[in-house]
Amino acid sequence: MSKKRITYIHVFIWLFAIFANLPYYDIRRDIPQMQIVAYIIAFLYLMVVFYLFYLVLVPFFLDRKKITEFFGFSFLIVLVMPFIGYTILYLSRAFFEGTFHNFYSGYSLKTHMSGYFPVLTAAVFGSFFKVIINWFKTLSQKAELDKQKLAVELDLLKSKLNPHFLFNTLNNIDSLIHQNSDEASAALIRLSDMMRYLTYETSSDVVDLKREMEYLRNFIELYRIRIKTPEDIRFEVEGDMNVMISPALFVPLIENAFKFASFKMKKPCVDIRLSSDNGIVVFEISNYYENNTIVSNTVHSGYGLINLKKRLDLTYPGNYQLIIEPGDLFYHIKLTIDTNAD
Repeated sequence: MSKKRITYIHVFIWLFAIFANLPYYDIRRDIPQMQIVAYIIAFLYLMVVFYLFYLVLVPFFLDRKKITEFFGFSFLIVLVMPFIGYTILYLSRAFFEGTFHNFYSGYSLKTHMSGYFPVLTAAVFGSFFKVIINWFKTLSQKAELDKQKLAVELDLLKSKLNPHFLFNTLNNIDSLIHQNSDEASAALIRLSDMMRYLTYETSSDVVDLKREMEYLRNFIELYRIRIKTPEDIRFEVEGDMNVMISPALFVPLIENAFKFASFKMKKPCVDIRLSSDNGIVVFEISNYYENNTIVSNTVHSGYGLINLKKRLDLTYPGNYQLIIEPGDLFYHIKLTIDTNAD
């Protein structure tokens, strides 16, 4: 549900509440000014209670599964708010009368309870409305996530059907067969493992980080056989790889790095680091390139990076950080993901 639509709903609710609860007065008689002020104060005060629950209590407690704290604070607030509300009304009365003598005159348990139920009603509606809005947002996000997942699967399918990488790799393996049959066999196994991963495991919501790391390593090793200086590619892994993560998140980053990397620059030409500690996964990749303008424009407008940001927003909302640092002849990206969040 869009913010604009939610705003319209709020406006409609309060307009309905205003006209539905307007006190009836004989238009032939003057309306006491104090009664008008009292009605406005009471209405604004109930709005405060409504948004106190809508904007504060539900997001801070109920959304975070802190049920006991939510009901505890709700009980105290609903119990105290009528007294605060009547205090504000008595202040306005004292202002009109010009005296604070007998300030709380007329205040009793019955008076307090007469304000208790409107406050309780505003609190319940504020909480209920926020829960309903969150429910609609969750449904919308799930639908968008399913749509993005389908798009990712289609992108992966296209990459599997695209023969460019496959042909280059097979040509390199064919050359290796005559030079080093053991290396050629190892390369074929790596290629087979990559195709198996793309075909079967990327359709899951999450995969083991170890399998994602193995895919990256296979990709790197197959690329190494294409260049004369394989040592110019550095890949470091550290930490616990037995955590679950959304599949193929790092694929567009590593593909962009190899696509634009220049192996005529400083060493290492491509530097990749993957680490995991207490569920915090950090992926860093940097590469040197020759043409600053072409690379910057292409990377920033690439569909792979745009889709990656959308996937991260949907899969790890508020629990990731993507830092992109383009520089002169050097490009660095750091992606940090907190996999501990629900």
